[in-house]
Amino acid sequence: MPSRKRKAPKMTQENVQAVLQELDAWCRGERPGRLGWKKLEEFSGFTRQALSDHEDIAQRFGQAKAANRPKSNGQKSAPKTVDQRITELQREIESLRGLINRYDERWARYARNAALRGIDLQALDEPMDPPARANVRVHRASDAGARNGSRFRQ
Repeated sequence: MPSRKRKAPKMTQENVQAVLQELDAWCRGERPGRLGWKKLEEFSGFTRQALSDHEDIAQRFGQAKAANRPKSNGQKSAPKTVDQRITELQREIESLRGLINRYDERWARYARNAALRGIDLQALDEPMDPPARANVRVHRASDAGARNGSRFRQ
């Protein structure tokens, strides 16, 4: 019996952290509009079910929804205290440190694999050539040109 192929990739820890950081931005009021699962799905590329399976994402989503909910009496919510802001910033610093550590691990893995394949690490550190771009004028193909496979003329 052939193995079933997964339709969508599994969420990695990096994906979870990115979604949590986006939800933190919603909690701070940095994103316009109303937060909904649809917006979070568009941001992450994962379904609501996959997102809500992660307990910390579901909890942070609830917090972000509550933070963005308009007050019934028309008054603005009280500004966050300095201690609350410090706590949020410390949480963000920790998540960014984790991201940096993951990038450092990735670079070490790339450097090791390059060395095993005989690629000089100094060659990897050389600057890239500028992209070869030319000003190309693209004309809309006529019906006859589209039929014979020629889509663009120069």
